[in-house]
Amino acid sequence: MGVRGLTTYIASNAERFLDPYELHDTDLVIDGDNLCFQLFVRSEERMGAFGGNYDHYFRAVVEFFELLRKCNVQPWVLLDGGYEQCKLKTVRSRMLGRIQFVKSVRPGSNRLIIPLLVREVFVDAMRAAKVPFMRCLFEADNEVAILARKLNCPVLSYDSDFYIHNVKYIPYVTLNHKIYRKVIENEENFKIELLNQKGGKKRSKRVLLKQGDGPLEEENVHDSYCYLDCSLYTIENLIGKDERLKPEMLPLFAALLGNDYISRRILSKFYASMKVGKISRKVAVHQRRVVAILKWLKHHSLKSATMTILNQVQEKHRDGLLRQLEGAMYGYNCEECQSFEFFGFEEDHTETLEDGADKLRDYLANAEDGETVELEESDDEAVDEERTENEANSDDGNSGGEESEEVEDDTTSPKANAFNWEPWLLEIYQAALTPRFVVDLYHSCLYINYPQVENINEPDSNELCYDLLRYIFSLLKSSKYANNFRYLTRCERVAQFRWLKFENVEMPEGVNFNPNKRKNVALLKVAFRDFSNCEEIFTAVSQLPANMQLYFLCLVFWATKQPAVTPVHVHALIVCLIQLQMIDKRLPNKSRDAKVFQKNQKAYLDNQRKAFQKTEPPSQELPSKATFKKITTAITKPEAILTYDLLLTHFSINDRMLRRHGELDRPTAHIYAQLQAVVLNLFTLNGLLGHPLEPTRMHEFYNGLFIHNLYQSLKSRQDPLDYIKGTVFRYSGTMFAIHRMLYEWLVRLVPQFETRIKTTRTVKKVPQIPKESVQRKKEQVKQMVKNDCLLDSKSSEEEEDDAEYNDLNNQFSQLLVSGQ
Repeated sequence: MGVRGLTTYIASNAERFLDPYELHDTDLVIDGDNLCFQLFVRSEERMGAFGGNYDHYFRAVVEFFELLRKCNVQPWVLLDGGYEQCKLKTVRSRMLGRIQFVKSVRPGSNRLIIPLLVREVFVDAMRAAKVPFMRCLFEADNEVAILARKLNCPVLSYDSDFYIHNVKYIPYVTLNHKIYRKVIENEENFKIELLNQKGGKKRSKRVLLKQGDGPLEEENVHDSYCYLDCSLYTIENLIGKDERLKPEMLPLFAALLGNDYISRRILSKFYASMKVGKISRKVAVHQRRVVAILKWLKHHSLKSATMTILNQVQEKHRDGLLRQLEGAMYGYNCEECQSFEFFGFEEDHTETLEDGADKLRDYLANAEDGETVELEESDDEAVDEERTENEANSDDGNSGGEESEEVEDDTTSPKANAFNWEPWLLEIYQAALTPRFVVDLYHSCLYINYPQVENINEPDSNELCYDLLRYIFSLLKSSKYANNFRYLTRCERVAQFRWLKFENVEMPEGVNFNPNKRKNVALLKVAFRDFSNCEEIFTAVSQLPANMQLYFLCLVFWATKQPAVTPVHVHALIVCLIQLQMIDKRLPNKSRDAKVFQKNQKAYLDNQRKAFQKTEPPSQELPSKATFKKITTAITKPEAILTYDLLLTHFSINDRMLRRHGELDRPTAHIYAQLQAVVLNLFTLNGLLGHPLEPTRMHEFYNGLFIHNLYQSLKSRQDPLDYIKGTVFRYSGTMFAIHRMLYEWLVRLVPQFETRIKTTRTVKKVPQIPKESVQRKKEQVKQMVKNDCLLDSKSSEEEEDDAEYNDLNNQFSQLLVSGQ
């Protein structure tokens, strides 16, 4: 949700509010979506404009959890679910900002756009790292705080909400991704070492700090442990050890600062009426609101503060504001924790805290109608202090122009959000077997389509999947009898959002959905009912390796529905697949930096090139699981490393793109964005149907920058397949055989591809110059002289004598002529 200004205030006073902390040998509750985005920002480095480098991001996530494992830290990850109705205004605002950025994004931009499938890759990485996780139905902040209190362990996130929750909180930005080892002999004799993470069991150690005299002998070591260096925040640091501010006032404090649900303009009259004495000049102007509200609340009880605030708010806004305060109280005091049971812990049935929302109602019920409470004015506290401005909002000069004065009408206390969830859906959703938008469709009949990096002059990239989206909605609502849903997306050619409404969405005729029946391939075929070769498609898909089946089904859907898809688009995707699934698995931990790789492998590469003997690709066979297994196991390490050397440059941004006016190939980006939309929708449908096909793991198929660069290299080739054989896979006939097999498999299932192949291979004819123009030009050439300073004339000697001679090589020639 976010509390405005609090993160900046805490960071500016870090020495007061944050304590050094060694993270080791503990449980750790993680705000999953926040960590997902933080690791993406850390890993991408100005590469977000190409649709997601999922392989690189996957490794970054796995490596992070490996750091925790080495420090004996047990993570428990909670993921956000759908959007609550009261947050739609914030969603629209963020949607507008993203659309405006997408319209003007350039390669190498410092600001990143979160790719469409990054959450699914994050979940795949957690499964690979064997990390326990759960997806909450809605926002996970309260669930994270409650679980952390029950386990008595820290929270890892970077969200200002946790500054007001009564938890031990580690801001992610303070966490160092380096492992330190502390060796202790006694209290006066210890040392701290920095471990080299890439050294395995023989990893090197560098001593950073040593205290005490003499060397530390191993037999005298009392204790040693590995840890991650970070900072820890506790609620006592904010309210003071003597509880100058009562903990029960913290939700009210957060509401007064403003959040995603309450506009500051609602409280403008209250801000103007605050009298808090003087505030130090050392406090930055934009932080004075935080200090002012803290000082004001210290002199009030919950009852008096609430009544004073409500009396300063227009009557039409009071009910909505009161509901917001109730919701904040409920979230702060609630001890109901679904994740505690989901992760297998046993409830100890301890006494829970009093419901803050009911407590607030009781307080207000005891007050007489129209009661007002006088504000208390504090005494002067310092010499070098100045009186705060009455408005106390100089840091928010532009907030009024962007926010509505209305409190969201749909805002309710969490206890009021009673909804009957289908058990089968709850099971697969909490296990993150479907994307988060499923809850929006099921609970709110809403789909929010955040734009990818695409061509804003074209319809949104998800338009290709409207039929799939209708089918997904009909499956979700099969027992709810709802047939309409809203769709929030961008406009064409204009950087604005718009609402669409899908009406009369019904289950396809003859389809009977039984959610208890798993792996229902027949219902998956319904999504391809408009394809004339539907049965042939699924028969051919069954011949592919299990991990490729759903992805190539997506390729068939995408290539058939989008006429702009050409063989070059497909060639780039297949080469990327071979790189990520076959080459990378034979060359683990190889650098993606071309200079570093060539420097480290120079001698080996030179020897392999000299010893290389060109071999013809294996004989062409029909694709089958046995064929793929036989061919892929035949790839040798020399083949892999020589091919990797040729492809490595495609993992980095071209220098031309980083120039000031470097442009992004938006038509190409748009086509690949449509592919990602197809993958997300078919991935969702596959999950709802009990996974008849193995889920697609995008980190094994897609690196946006690699695909974009390779496409730019291939599109100018007259015969891309021949270029791939003679250049890309020149050292590996086996890899080319795999490429050709997969490409021809797709061509056979997409009949329109033949026409596109002929169009792509057509060479533009050079316009012929008319013969008359050529003849005239030849005559002009004949008249040209060898020395262009002289004219080749056939005049008589008399004419030559009369003519003035001008030597162009002599700057004084004109003076000589004029003097005659």
